[in-house]
Amino acid sequence: MGTSTSGGLPIRLVQRNGDLIQLHCTDYNFAVQRAVPAIPVPALAERIGADLNLVNVDMRLNCILTDDDCGGTAKAPSAAGAALDFSAAAAFEAIDDEDPSDAFMLDDEGPVTIASLNNKSFTIRTTHQVTQGLAPITVLFYDSGGPTNHTAAGTTLQVDLFGVADSGSALAAAVHLAFVGHGGAFVPDITSTPGSTAFSNGFTIGALTVGKNEGFGDCLISLTQREAGLNGNSGTPFFWTDEDEEQVIPPSLQTFGGGTSTHSCKSAGDKMQDLIANVANSNVGGALGNAFNVFGGKTDRGGWEDKISVNLRGAQDDYIIGLQIPYNSLLHADTGTDLLPLGYGTRNFILVTGITSPDSQNAAGNVNPASVVFDSRDMLTGIRGTVTQCNFSYNASETTYAAELSFQPIDLIVGL
Repeated sequence: MGTSTSGGLPIRLVQRNGDLIQLHCTDYNFAVQRAVPAIPVPALAERIGADLNLVNVDMRLNCILTDDDCGGTAKAPSAAGAALDFSAAAAFEAIDDEDPSDAFMLDDEGPVTIASLNNKSFTIRTTHQVTQGLAPITVLFYDSGGPTNHTAAGTTLQVDLFGVADSGSALAAAVHLAFVGHGGAFVPDITSTPGSTAFSNGFTIGALTVGKNEGFGDCLISLTQREAGLNGNSGTPFFWTDEDEEQVIPPSLQTFGGGTSTHSCKSAGDKMQDLIANVANSNVGGALGNAFNVFGGKTDRGGWEDKISVNLRGAQDDYIIGLQIPYNSLLHADTGTDLLPLGYGTRNFILVTGITSPDSQNAAGNVNPASVVFDSRDMLTGIRGTVTQCNFSYNASETTYAAELSFQPIDLIVGL
């Protein structure tokens, strides 16, 4: 049982696009059950237990949905950002009899070659294209057979693979060159500004940096929508859009997210509608989170990695991926000259899984403040999982809604 706030922060449900649903809960319940079967020993009256670290967790929250306090919520809209990481694959794949590798390109010990990418394509949508219902930009890999590195007109941008090595850094450099070198041939305009026909008119293109696998060189390209707003959360990049029967694993990526409108203030009815939509019809669109943490780190490094490349063009943006419940901490409070705590510090409850040390999962190891931004790959930013049931009630004489929520902690969620 507990209160709904700590240090002024409410309980928050975290959506995949980073938006928060703030809850004012009258109480909540954790049910943690550890499966330890006891086996009686005949004649001796002794009991032997087998503890295989099998744990079930059930969380229920009784909440009141109220209007947000809109004072100070007005803000400038923000632009959505995305990233392409050619150092890592979107899904693991075994090569011959070897262990699965999370690398992408062959020279980095991954499964993909430059030749297998020929005629593969992916799509990217600008904020304007989403707003106006326009066709997306198609990024097409092709081998020209010579050093031409040209781009096509219409809504297609070509990335020339001629002479590109089978490494993530070489492929990232070729894609980056096509992005920054596009001279302006797109039809129609890709932003609301007339004459915006170059790729760089629609996106701010970051410099090449290292990706998840740091030893493979500069393999990551970051993109930011030029035009801000919610429509910038376009569910792209989307791999692959060609109809080739030969399947090629796409690279690791982060779809456009973080675009916001001029405020994030929600009414009680807005919150109820969000929850109804999420539980009744929300898509994972691939997989998110991590599992098989066998190295004891706060961030999972196991056999699955945030595979968000199988997108449904934005359909999964509202999916709830986490829960942050703040509590008061004396261990993390500021101390006076006598080293005694001055009031409380605030932390979110965490549920650390995998092979970890006690200090990485207990109160002392809960080092992030309650205001930390939730990250599905970092177990110290909140509890990963999703809402599995909502029961609502409304009294016509009130302006609030009562909600009973069931939240299921899950490390890796896979679905359509």
